Amino acid sequence: MGILTERERDILRWLREGLAVKEIGRRLGVSDTSVSRSISNIRVKAGDLAEDVEFLAGIGFLRVKGGRLEFVTRDRDPKALAGRSRSHRR
Repeated sequence: MGILTERERDILRWLREGLAVKEIGRRLGVSDTSVSRSISNIRVKAGDLAEDVEFLAGIGFLRVKGGRLEFVTRDRDPKALAGRSRSHRR
């Protein structure tokens, strides 16, 4: 996820590895509260991203296929959809 900071990516990696918030805080040299705040920020960013994907899929700019995002237009330019009718979309 390009929207996450380096610290947030580290925290996610350590959470996947099974580390507790307290241990992550020790590794980073910050408080448990700081780690928890970062986790909350990650959740907000993930929610925002999900809403954006849903919106872009709803207007036909991209679709989710096999768990992957596919852009409908080759140039990934949403303006390219303006001239296409719904019946011509893939």
